[in-house]
Order: sequence, then C-alpha cells, then structure tokens
Amino acid sequence: MVEKQAIIHMYRTVGYSKRAIARELDISRKTVHKVIAEYEAALNCPDPESSLESILTIQSRYDSSKRSRRIITGSLKDLIDDCLEKNTRKRAMGLKKQCMRGKDIYELLIDKGFEVSYTGVCKYIASVAAEKKEDKSQEAFIRGYYPPGESCEFDWGEVKLYLNGKLQRIQMAVFTLSHSNGRYAWLFHHQDQLAFMESHRNFFRQIKGVPSIMVYDNMRVAIKKFAGQEKKPTETLLRMSNFYRYHYRFCNARAGWEKGHVERSVEYVRRKAFSVNLHYASLKDAQIHLLAICEKINSRSGSPSTINKVEDLAADLAALRPYTNEMGCFQMAEYKVDKWSTICMNCSHYSVPDTLVGKMVTVKLYSEKIVILYNNEKVSVHERIYSRQKGWSIKLEHYLNTLLRKPGALHTSLALKQMPGPIQTLFNKHFTDKARDFVFLLQYARENNFSDSDIIEAYASLKARGLRSISADQIKVMLYANNESQVSQGEPIYPDDNHKSGSAMIEEGAMRILMDLSRIMDAENNIKIITKN
Repeated sequence: MVEKQAIIHMYRTVGYSKRAIARELDISRKTVHKVIAEYEAALNCPDPESSLESILTIQSRYDSSKRSRRIITGSLKDLIDDCLEKNTRKRAMGLKKQCMRGKDIYELLIDKGFEVSYTGVCKYIASVAAEKKEDKSQEAFIRGYYPPGESCEFDWGEVKLYLNGKLQRIQMAVFTLSHSNGRYAWLFHHQDQLAFMESHRNFFRQIKGVPSIMVYDNMRVAIKKFAGQEKKPTETLLRMSNFYRYHYRFCNARAGWEKGHVERSVEYVRRKAFSVNLHYASLKDAQIHLLAICEKINSRSGSPSTINKVEDLAADLAALRPYTNEMGCFQMAEYKVDKWSTICMNCSHYSVPDTLVGKMVTVKLYSEKIVILYNNEKVSVHERIYSRQKGWSIKLEHYLNTLLRKPGALHTSLALKQMPGPIQTLFNKHFTDKARDFVFLLQYARENNFSDSDIIEAYASLKARGLRSISADQIKVMLYANNESQVSQGEPIYPDDNHKSGSAMIEEGAMRILMDLSRIMDAENNIKIITKN
C-alpha cells in the first residue's frame, strides 16, 4: 500500500514519468504501469473521488495459485502425502473417523523437526483435495452459556483397534462438561447397560463429583420406549439418577446440536488418541493411553477458545454435587454347573471348582469380568469372553481334586494349555512322567497362598543354581525361601548365622540337602550314560 500511494503521489503531484518512478522506487515498470492505469481509470469514473479513495485504501490482491512451493517440498511433502495416503486407506477400511486432520499432521511435522506453518500445511492439503471439495452452505449457530457444574453431555463413539493383533470394534463412552469442555472417555467391548453404568461410575469417580444435569440423545441404553412425545427412561438410567441424585434430559431426534459439546468431543478425542497408533496388547493398555490423552487435552490451552480452559475446568469441578459412594455396576444371574465343571453363558464356558458340579451358582456379571459365587462366597473370577465363536476360560486350580484321581488327563487338558507359559515349560521338562506330583505341587501352592508367579520365580531360582532335574519338593522349599527373603527385607542383616531365625536355618539346610541330592543324581545319570556309550 505504501508503494501504491508513493507511485500515485509521484505521478500525480511531482509529475515523474513511469520510467523515473520505477527507477526512483526500484520496482518494475509493469507494476508502475498497472497502478497508474488503475488511477487513470478511477478518474474517468462518474464519481472519481470515491473511486480514488477506494484505490488508496483497498490493499492489492495477487494471484498466488501459480506460484511454486518453497517450503513444502522434498521429504516434508512426502511425509504429508504419506499421512494423506494413510487417511485414504483408513477410509477404505471403515476407519474414516480416525483419520488425521490438518492439525494432527502439523503437530506430527513439528515433532519430526520440520519448520512449517499450520496455514501452509492446510493450504497444501486443500490443494490436494481441491478436485473433491464440494461447496457447503454455511449455517449460523448461537453460542450458549452453561454455569459451572450444571450440565454434562454423554455420547457413544466407535473405535476400531488392533488388540493383540486382531482388529476389533470398541465402544468409547465420552463425557463432556458443558461449561469448560472438559473431556473424559472410557473403552468397552459392548454398548450395553453394564458399560453404561460403569462408564458413569468411572466418570464420577475421576472428577470426584456429580453434575446437576446429564444430557443424552435417543440411545437405547437410556430410553426404554417412546410414548408419543414422552420418552421413558430405562431402569438403569433411573437407578443411576436416583443413586447419584442428578437430573437427566433427552435431546430431540436428529438434533445433535442440542449436545454439540460431546458430539464434537467424540470425534476430537478419538482422533487425538487413535489416529496414529492403532495397535495395543489389550483393552487395558488402550484405556491407559486414552486416559493420558484426555488428561493432556484437559490441560492444554493453546488457542483463543481454550485460553481459560484450565480455570474453567477447575470451576466446573468445584461446583459439582458431592460424590459419596459408588453404585454396584453388575447384573445377577443363576447358572447350573455342567459336567465340565463350568457354567455356559452366551455360548462361552467359565470354570468353577470341580466340587460344584451339578450345583447352582450365582454370577455377578460386569462389563469386562464375571464373579461366580456359591453360598455368597466368591469361588471364581474370569475375564469376559467377547468372541463370536465358543470360548473357554479354564483355570487348572479348579480341577486339582479330579486330576489327583486322573493325573493322566493333565497332559492333554485345556486347563494346562491356558496356564502361563513358564508353568507349561516346567511341566513339560520335569513332570511329564510325574503328573501327580505336579498336581500336588499346585494344590500345595494354593493351600499356602502361593501364586503362579511365585512358582515361576522359584523355578527360575532353581535353574539359576544350575540344577538339571527339579522336583516338587525343591520348588516347595524354594517357595518358602523366596517368601522368607521378601519378609525379611528391611530388617538388619547379621554376618553371624547365629542371629538367623530357626525356620530360616531349617529351610536353608533343607535346601542344601536337596541341592546335594540333585547333584548326586545328575552325576549318577551322567555316569550311566557314559557307561552305556
């Protein structure tokens, strides 16, 4: 604008020629000619004063569509193209809701060490997708105001993740506080009543309070049926609202803007958490990652719209209703134990102790686990099986009484196949012809409150001592030795053995005797092998 006004001033007031103006200002004569042509055209208009005023105040516009790129070239351009190509593949796989947006690609480029502007990235992405871009009619929205702690919106979203190498559909429950846009989310295998209850329990537990109003759309877990214009809530929603003492409100059909905070949050949280990494060992690992992302989102205040987000969220949390207790999020059912010493639920089998065959047991059904009770005592806990095929969750400890009478069945049992890998290795190397001893060992460990990890640790300790053949008695002694060392941690260690406890000295002596016997037996076996050869 300064050059434009200087050109007109020198041409109109001083009387310089176009060539002199170009030479004086060190600019192109074409530019001088263009500005003077606009000025002369304005003078020939019916209202020359207003036209001249417009020329002197309106900034010039330039066509930059034909300019070559100077920043987004080479490896930077290839990385953006790779992200866009991955987005295309995700859409083909039905993962369009987990594609990276311009902001995500920009943050990835910054993390990789590239120097580029966000607007430059957006312009490049827009130029790539220019042919597919469609004109959309613009709509006006009215911004609302929500007092702190008054309203919270809930919605479901779907995420596709690879859990232990297998692609699965996972349901994501998302909560958004209306005042601060504080976002929280949890993952479940199914979008059912149990997940509905557990998600609310987790949310209220984390924020340590309860909002005055919860807002829902027309989801099946919240609305039981429609009676004209009236919507009847489900028993689960009534149970939660009465227990936690909050009001609920339903949106109108196909009116997502009535809970626009959470509608935006589902897409935003899913993209931030699962647009880059889709592979996790388990649902628990994915949930840990999701919680970390939500915490990061709630503590970030970089844009003008989120400049006071931390303060607004603190105000939201401070204004919540008190949270005093947790509601039991489970369903009760009764099942009969079959001949396999299992209960069959949804075509999947879960084991119970073999002393309960033919008896009725009570099952507490949670979203991710089941707890089996007999006479109000817990007898078994299993993770829920979510598979279209029949699944079996079998625990070897439930069949010890039967295996003592039928030790030969242990080799080919499904219960052994579902034991931890090191336990199977221990059996295959040292107990294939002594199955009864192995069962006695497991029974002994169970009666003395030793876990599978304790047995694995004892086995590792014996191998570290150089033993080739390991017996059940050696593992028992090592179990107590490891337990004694853990109990004595933090106590003063005396150099004199006289200060040791009597039980410790007896266990140490027994361990030495067993070690000596094992070495003698190994030596005799080696002599026999050499003699045969």
